[in-house]
Amino acid sequence: MAAPKTAAPKTKDRILTASLKLFNEHGYDAVTTARISEEVGISEGNLWYHFRTKRDLVRAHQLALFILIDRRLAIQSTPPTVLDSYAQFNRMVFEEVWTYQYLYRDQAEYGRTSPELEDRVHRIYEMTTSMLIRFFRHMIEAGHLDMPDDELAPLADNTWMVIRYWPSFLRETRRVVKLDKAALNAGIRHHFALFETHLAPKARAYFEKNAYA
Repeated sequence: MAAPKTAAPKTKDRILTASLKLFNEHGYDAVTTARISEEVGISEGNLWYHFRTKRDLVRAHQLALFILIDRRLAIQSTPPTVLDSYAQFNRMVFEEVWTYQYLYRDQAEYGRTSPELEDRVHRIYEMTTSMLIRFFRHMIEAGHLDMPDDELAPLADNTWMVIRYWPSFLRETRRVVKLDKAALNAGIRHHFALFETHLAPKARAYFEKNAYA
């Protein structure tokens, strides 16, 4: 008996996949709707039927990114499990950056999207910073990290700045547009440099083995 045929991806999904690939590889401004249509194999008018502008594609990609972010924000942590939880956090947040590179890298090009989405991004930043503070406090309680409590909020902000703006930094200072795994892991390395001298040797060794992409 023949296996059932797999349904072909819908045109809208193909447009989203192709545009994400092109934006990641070449930058938002460098990719036209004509180039996306060519990649998908459809007319430009067909693309406009699904997405009237490139900014509409940005909004659709942001909504897909939010699904990954919600999964990452759901990570639980306790002092006994914090090393594994933080390693998982690193892998998931840098998966977000890897998959949606241009959203992190090219905001100066695609600009503001909508007040609703901007409010959601602001809440994500606040929740991520609070999550990082909780991770660091659990590391202290478990004896993995030696830092005073009043330094945890600045550390969380700095950690998130390195993670969030790493793709932009590489583009602006080293002309790197598309990230590879080495560039991604360099971002992880840089953020650990913020506090690794305060980590216990076993915790540092654990992260070296488990926290990289």
